[in-house]
Amino acid sequence: METMKKFITIVLLLVIHKSGAYATEEIGLEILDTCLSEHKAMQGDPVNSVRYGLCLGYLKGVADALNGHAICLPAGMDTVQLTQELKLIFLDYVKGHQEQLYLPAKTTVIPAIQQAFPCNQHN
Repeated sequence: METMKKFITIVLLLVIHKSGAYATEEIGLEILDTCLSEHKAMQGDPVNSVRYGLCLGYLKGVADALNGHAICLPAGMDTVQLTQELKLIFLDYVKGHQEQLYLPAKTTVIPAIQQAFPCNQHN
């Protein structure tokens, strides 16, 4: 649990730093690149650990913001399960939509998550 708190703190500090006056919106390719840093992150590389955390944090943040409105996340998934699922959904989606990778990241991330977690009309 302590490791998760440190991880979240690092991600939040990076997000705050990134949101400065000169920050620009991430493009899909940047999010893809961070998501592909998982292997090096799992080997203990601290830079890639942070980069991979940015991938998961970005995807989870978008999903949380849309949940109950444009998407309906499944109940019963813990954060680790959900973030891993979101990463797989995003990686799969970009295979068929590579032209969107040079647009704002939300252009690729939102439809990927919507396709995977549509809201049932009876919810």
